Amino acid sequence: MIRSYLLSLCIGLTITTVFGQPTYDNCNNPFVINDVTNYCSKVAEYTNVMATPSGYGSATCWSATNTDVWFRFRAFFTDVNITIIGTNARGGGTPGGSMARPMVALYRGICGGTISELECGADLSGNGVLSIYQGGLIVGLDYYIRVDGVNSSTGTFQLCINNFNPPALPGQDCKTAGVLCDKSPFVVQKVSGGGMDTDEANNSCLGDNGNTTSESSSVWFTWKAATSGTLTFTLKPLNPSDDIDFAVYELPTGIHTCDNKVLLRCNATAPPCAGPTGLNLTDPDISEDLNCNSGENGYCKYIDMVQGKFYTLIVNNFTNTGVGFGVEWGGTGEFAGPESNFGIYPPSGLKCETDFQVIDSSQFATGSIIRWTWNFGKDGIPQTFVGQFPPPIRYNSFGEKFVTLTIETDIGCKVTEIRRLYVEPCCENLPTLQLVLDSIRDLTCFRSNDGMIAVHGVQGTPFDEDLNGVITYYYQYSLDGQDFTSTNRFTNLPAGKHTIYVQDRKGCLDSIEITIQEPPEVIANAGTDLEINLGETIDLNASAFPNDAYTYKWLRGQNINCSDCQNTTALPIRDGFYTVLATNDRGCFGLDSIFVHVIKNYDIFTPNVFTPNGDNINDLFYINGPKSLSKVDLLQIFDRWGNLIYEGKDLIPNNPSIGWNGRAGGQSCNPGVYVYVVKARFLDDYVESISGDLTLLR
Repeated sequence: MIRSYLLSLCIGLTITTVFGQPTYDNCNNPFVINDVTNYCSKVAEYTNVMATPSGYGSATCWSATNTDVWFRFRAFFTDVNITIIGTNARGGGTPGGSMARPMVALYRGICGGTISELECGADLSGNGVLSIYQGGLIVGLDYYIRVDGVNSSTGTFQLCINNFNPPALPGQDCKTAGVLCDKSPFVVQKVSGGGMDTDEANNSCLGDNGNTTSESSSVWFTWKAATSGTLTFTLKPLNPSDDIDFAVYELPTGIHTCDNKVLLRCNATAPPCAGPTGLNLTDPDISEDLNCNSGENGYCKYIDMVQGKFYTLIVNNFTNTGVGFGVEWGGTGEFAGPESNFGIYPPSGLKCETDFQVIDSSQFATGSIIRWTWNFGKDGIPQTFVGQFPPPIRYNSFGEKFVTLTIETDIGCKVTEIRRLYVEPCCENLPTLQLVLDSIRDLTCFRSNDGMIAVHGVQGTPFDEDLNGVITYYYQYSLDGQDFTSTNRFTNLPAGKHTIYVQDRKGCLDSIEITIQEPPEVIANAGTDLEINLGETIDLNASAFPNDAYTYKWLRGQNINCSDCQNTTALPIRDGFYTVLATNDRGCFGLDSIFVHVIKNYDIFTPNVFTPNGDNINDLFYINGPKSLSKVDLLQIFDRWGNLIYEGKDLIPNNPSIGWNGRAGGQSCNPGVYVYVVKARFLDDYVESISGDLTLLR
């Protein structure tokens, strides 16, 4: 007896591979991306193939949704840009996957509870690439990304996310350029149009085409050097196939005074006319033209900034897709700007429902700060404030919190400072939190890992009270006491002891220990291994333990008379396994196999003398053989001169009434010696050929 665990495993893997949906198919089980400061997945890393509806309605800009998948990230900066790259069909772009028309939406909230849509996008034009932007994120809060295909189209895709603090908005002309205060990275989501003056870069490589529009889709930034030193940067298109060009100028007479700007660097190419571009420390080029010549790589030499001087940068999307780019700065030189800074008092020991104060200490030596924008994050009271001196703040919950201050100067630049703090639980003098077991489901089968525990919290601390006095309680649950979610129903659990935790808004905890049972293993028995001669039948008798009502099915084996019978027979024709599946009324099953070795005997027996005289004794020449002989494909008789005098085809062997009767052409043949040729077929389709002499007597 061979218990077929391997076969069982193979069956399971096949079902999973063929019918399994992505693990991030539902909002309650999203794919978690931990660092989204400049994240880009591998090409075709994600898919919505075989995804199922999540139960949430369509996003506002979607026509329908049936194959959505979900992702989650935590915001550590205030703005986010999200790009889905599928086929990237426009202009023969670089594909990020096979999805032809992606859709994407951004949400905040609690899965299983209430989620709110923040931004939505759908690739209705079939470009195979899509980008959305959202500002004003709450630092420290989790957000959800939802991806589907237009008209339920499916495929693989690449996901890129950039979470950043935005600078001042860019201008579309040199005189309205956005002012940069520091070298924080950022993203420009969209680039469209050339502004009021579409030919401001005509003295650079961007104007090499001789047209009067050196700008097609451009933005401008400007800054003052706070210190002397090198400057490098990388411009990375959100659509990898876009051709991003740039030029860097010095402004001799000050910020936004552009009539006498001096060209320092220009690049209108990239390898091959698409992808990242910028300034670095190793390239010697001052300029690269728009012809994508051999040896040009999209990068130029760094510039040496001089303290106190002004500079400006134009970035132009030559591909005109409308999609933007990301910027990362480098080098030793710094930009002039204010210093965003504040203190938190008390600096430690903060508890929920305890007031604390933030005190601004931001400075700007060469200008004025005109706006302070505060965001105190999740459950802050107040959550936002505009002004230099916020009122006392408290948190209505415990845990990791973030305070964000963005200051804006009189020249239009913005700087953001983010501080992390931890709010301790505050459970004293509060209603005792309790965890109550709702239901438990033991394993259906041995090691099926489909156990379930459902719980709910009671008492604890109210989450909120609406105008009608209705109190909503806030609970989060965990299997390990560390990672908490709003899900209070835990599924796919193995047998054994499980500790379930509940945590309320104030950080109070309770837990219970629950044991999930499992039934005994179903052990099928197909019998013992056999050795037989070809042509012999075998008895198949199955059983299973423990005693229960089972259905039986013989999954493999040759010539089984009844595959759905517990006891049956079979006619093996070659070595092999006979495997039985025993299944009880709960769907639990066991597998077992026996091995049957078939001994092959290809002997053929023919008489050397026969007497066709009509006495019904030895009147026919016929072919004999073992049970394994299935038929005689050919029987031929030749006389002494080689003439064919008899031919029989597809004859039944071992039958004394089927063969040669000693006649030819309607006449009895003379006594003498004849030659026979036999081709005999066995049950396994093996054909044995023999020949010999035969004596006919009267």
